[in-house]
Amino acid sequence: MDERELYQGNEAVQEYGTAQEDNAVPAGGTQGADGKGKKKRRILAAAFLAMLIAAVLAVLVYVRYFSFPKGYEDYTVQKEQYFVEYSEEYDYWDVITVEYPRLEGIEDTVQEQINQSLYDAAIDRVTYWHLEPSDDVKAFQEEFFSVFASDVNCDVTYHSQYLLSVDYREFYAAGNPVWMTNGTERALTADLLTGQTYELDDILEVNRDFAILWDKSLSDDRNEEYADDENIDILLSWFLKSDEEVNRDFFCHSFFYITEDKEFVIGISLDPVLDYAYTYEPITRSYCTRLNMEELEAFKKQSDFWELYEKSEAVGEVLPCEDKKENIWLGESASIWDWDYNR
Repeated sequence: MDERELYQGNEAVQEYGTAQEDNAVPAGGTQGADGKGKKKRRILAAAFLAMLIAAVLAVLVYVRYFSFPKGYEDYTVQKEQYFVEYSEEYDYWDVITVEYPRLEGIEDTVQEQINQSLYDAAIDRVTYWHLEPSDDVKAFQEEFFSVFASDVNCDVTYHSQYLLSVDYREFYAAGNPVWMTNGTERALTADLLTGQTYELDDILEVNRDFAILWDKSLSDDRNEEYADDENIDILLSWFLKSDEEVNRDFFCHSFFYITEDKEFVIGISLDPVLDYAYTYEPITRSYCTRLNMEELEAFKKQSDFWELYEKSEAVGEVLPCEDKKENIWLGESASIWDWDYNR
């Protein structure tokens, strides 16, 4: 029953009272006794209607809050590493250390789907530059490649009964670690119930107001001035991949991940398509900032993600990578970081 029906029922009771006044008869008359009986039946009907509405609401509450899937609690995320050091399979040297997470303990088909997505995200730039090069990349390799190196580290930033969120940070040398090293970042958030992965524009409306909010947060982090209108337009074009000239030279990709306190880190990365891989010194074209749910409320899209997010609580276990190797060219202690680029 909806409110209109309930209102009509109450209106009928009121009309009944008015009719009684219009047709009143002296005390002791038969119509007076009849009228009292009808009034009592009306009151009972209204009470029954109220109880029926309460029962319907109770069922809706149960369906919404108690029949929602339970999700998974006893699962693990084991970090692993894809490792290659001078394989001698190529015309150039290859040194690759790619850390990625592997999920265990949920439904098999969904688990397989998510694990493939986690691995593909980790090895994305290695695939592009090294494992599955296009004809254009092969031509670039012939001209510039002496060493291909990639060092990827992953951080499982949030894991609940419904959602798994991972951040990947990478340095890769597309040709030579001294002159052609790029830093990049990407992320992945997956639904443990279905295997679906979420992009930024799946959950948020990325528009000019969003770009202004994002820029102000990043600028505050860096203690810099806010962007002017022209630079906001440029920033928005990166998020929307709408600048054809930029798209010829860079892959613009936005990313987000959830933090352990359920805030959002949102970023944008520009990875070179070809020629801009030549950097002369290590360079990173990735930018990100942290935003909370209150700041993002106005930009939320209709998405199953939000109900999963709201009901999520931290569960599961993350295990470190066993016998993790350091990249001899791009690892934390690699000598490349001490190179004097001014000589």
